[in-house]
Amino acid sequence: MSEENEIKNESEESEIVEENLQNETNESVDPLEEALKDRDNYKSIAQRAQADLVNYRTRASQELEETRRNLKISIFHRVISVADDLSRAVESIPADSDAQWSDGVKLVLRNFENFLDIEGVKKIESLGKEFDPNFHEALMYEDDETNEEGTIISIIQEGYQIDDKLLRPARVVVAKKPEIKTEQEQEE
Repeated sequence: MSEENEIKNESEESEIVEENLQNETNESVDPLEEALKDRDNYKSIAQRAQADLVNYRTRASQELEETRRNLKISIFHRVISVADDLSRAVESIPADSDAQWSDGVKLVLRNFENFLDIEGVKKIESLGKEFDPNFHEALMYEDDETNEEGTIISIIQEGYQIDDKLLRPARVVVAKKPEIKTEQEQEE
């Protein structure tokens, strides 16, 4: 029996040695696999951080551009009132005034309008056009048989836009067809 026990012990010992060898082999592979997994993980983290940085820069650039655009709109919203004042001054120049003085005021207005044009501020063309509530504000309606209903027949205050964005709607008078009175209404 002792021989049998020795054989059993030897076979058990050989199994234990084989398991230890397998464990050592597995342990020697695990650090490499772990290092590869860590590398992939850190690479993924770095890629996400880089993408986040690119997105942040893009968003910050867009916000800065939007702020500039809003500031430009705010400034020109106030400046167009100066153009209105100059236009009224030119319209109210007395006929007997000094020609040099009136020419000077007209030149200032023309230069101011050129400045607005260079900066992208454009007048909204309205006279004779169809009324568009996106660009016009109707202050009055007048009976008019010569124009189609909804046509702008007079401008009270010019409208302006900058880079296709409305600064101020044109304040206008719109034509409407006169009401046809019945015979009964005419008698009264």
